[in-house]
Amino acid sequence: MTQRALIVDDDIEIQLLGQHLLRRRGFEVIAVAGLEELARQPGLLDVDLILLDFSLGEFTGFDILQYLHDLRLNAAVVLLSGCDEDTAQALLHSGRSKGLHMLGFLSKGQLLKRLDTVIQPLADRETSPTLEALDNAMRQGHFFLAYQPKFDLQTGQVVGVEALLRWQDPRCGLITPDRFIPLAERHHRIVDLSWHVLDLALAQQARWQANGWTLNMAINVPAQWLKAPNMLATFDRIVARHTSRLEGLTLELTESAGIECLSYARHVLSALRERGCRLALDDFGTGYSSLIQLYRLPFDELKLDRSFVSLCDEDREARAITLAIIDLGRRLDMTVVAEGIETREQHDLLRHAHCDIGQGFLLARPMPSAQFDAWYAAQATQKAKALA
Repeated sequence: MTQRALIVDDDIEIQLLGQHLLRRRGFEVIAVAGLEELARQPGLLDVDLILLDFSLGEFTGFDILQYLHDLRLNAAVVLLSGCDEDTAQALLHSGRSKGLHMLGFLSKGQLLKRLDTVIQPLADRETSPTLEALDNAMRQGHFFLAYQPKFDLQTGQVVGVEALLRWQDPRCGLITPDRFIPLAERHHRIVDLSWHVLDLALAQQARWQANGWTLNMAINVPAQWLKAPNMLATFDRIVARHTSRLEGLTLELTESAGIECLSYARHVLSALRERGCRLALDDFGTGYSSLIQLYRLPFDELKLDRSFVSLCDEDREARAITLAIIDLGRRLDMTVVAEGIETREQHDLLRHAHCDIGQGFLLARPMPSAQFDAWYAAQATQKAKALA
């Protein structure tokens, strides 16, 4: 399948050079001058690769990175700029902290010589997975969960994990979520995938409980999951397969803009809560979350979006929003969870602000089951020694 590329640059010479170089490499290429054209035609962003000039005048490349994040798009991004290397690395870090696929940085003078090197990871990727392969992977058990520890920020103790879905294909190797989640969404398999995650998570939690480990398990569920036929009956059937008493399960609701009927959503969420689930509003603070949902829906947790956490130690506005969300959660008697903690400064700011729970690469990276078990056992041993 032909790959598509978008060049966002207000320099016509760079547009023409970029189009020439990418078309020679088999891409279908379009070029625009800035955010205004993309706002009118957001479909232009549905591409595999974006060459993005960071200096675009009134609306910068940072605005476009935020737009990509808001639209939940997965294009690979190469930054083009005349800025210095330190500034470029900070921009790449900012994009990655939003979950964007940042390939690297090129000064415009390097475009001709180094473009191939920077976009090589795209060429190295296997052909995009097919729907048939996705269905087979669910049937044959090729999906697994990685577990990112969550810590009490006041005590430093591990209180639970977030389960993150991964696909280990026998032929292609590890397939990352940015490649299979859009496929599942396009072909209406995201609900089936959500049931599969629930089944895997409860099976793992049962094994931990048999070891005497009490760990909260958080899983992500999309808004469409709430509207699935016989949703509660299916939920009960999967739970009964693993436990007689549900406890320690948190459902993190993503894509909250997809909740068209708050009354129906409240009915389903309240029923899940009565069954023993905790409910978290994920990515809070982004354009997709709404204060009305806090008022109308029975959430127990606010999950502070990583786009604020990643900047709270260096950006005044991001810090103000972060502190305001933590305060809002406390006033509503809700647990506040911060994701994407990557620096000691971010950790200390959140802890001093009395944020309840944190997760991120500074604290611990996601781990497959066997690795997590060894890591957690070591944590338990260290705790026992400290108490002795």
